[in-house]
Amino acid sequence: MYTAQGFEYDRSGVIVGPDLVRRGGRWIARREHSHDSAAKKADDLEFGRLVRNTYKVLLIRGMRGTCVYSTDPETQAFLEEMAG
Repeated sequence: MYTAQGFEYDRSGVIVGPDLVRRGGRWIARREHSHDSAAKKADDLEFGRLVRNTYKVLLIRGMRGTCVYSTDPETQAFLEEMAG
């Protein structure tokens, strides 16, 4: 669920849920884990685009910084590696 679209904050935090995970070097959008009723009605290609765009919007709201956490251990490990 997302609620901060259209707003900017000094700092923000984003929890990436099980609807977007990192597998085999790619981001995978998983319809069965989504709670976005509008996105779930889209075809597979559009669904993935909508999920990625939702997170992109949330990730750019922090003007000074954004903390990111994933509920999926494999994805969280990837994020930690990227933060180095």
